[in-house]
Amino acid sequence: MAQHGGYQLNLKLLSQGRHRFEYELDGDFFAQAESYDIVGGAISAVVDLERSSDVFHLTITLDGVVRTACDRCLEEVEIPVSEEVKLVVRFGESYEELSDDLLVLPLAEGVLDLGSLLYEYSELALPMQRMHEEGGCNPDMMDRIGHIMAVDATEAEGDDVPEAHDARWDVLGQLLEQKNNLNK
Repeated sequence: MAQHGGYQLNLKLLSQGRHRFEYELDGDFFAQAESYDIVGGAISAVVDLERSSDVFHLTITLDGVVRTACDRCLEEVEIPVSEEVKLVVRFGESYEELSDDLLVLPLAEGVLDLGSLLYEYSELALPMQRMHEEGGCNPDMMDRIGHIMAVDATEAEGDDVPEAHDARWDVLGQLLEQKNNLNK
C-alpha cells in the first residue's frame, strides 16, 4: 500500500479528549493504492478519535460507493460501501497488529497512517461477490459466457471417454473396505 501523505496523523501532538477528522476518498486516493480491487469511487470517511493518556479509541465510518470489476462480466460496477470500524491504538516499543481492532505504534514515531487503514477498511467492506444487478452485465460478454457454457454442457453429455484411474486412492479404498468389513 502506498503511503498517503495527507492521511498521516501524528498522535503524539493530539491533546486529551475527542477529535474528528473527515476525508473524501476519491479516484486519486484509490489510484495511489497498489491493489487492483478498487479502481475508483467516492467515499466519505469520518474518523472520531478519543485520546485518554496514551490510548486512542477510533471509530472509522465509511459511506459511499466504490468501482470495481464485476465478477461476471469484468466491466466496472459500482458497489455501495457502508462500514463502521472500531480500533484501539496505543504506544509501545515497535509496530504490532495485536488483533483486528488493536494496533501498537512505536512511541518514537507516534504517526498513524490513516490512508492505509481507510483503504483496507474500504476493501473489507466489499461483498464477496461483486456483480451488476441481473441484466446489467455487458451483453457481449454474457453471450460469450453462454456459448462457452453450452459447449461445456454438450461435451459433458458425451461421456464416452472413460475416467482415468488414479492408483493413489486404491490404498484408501482398501482401508475403507476393511473398516466396513469389521463393522459387519
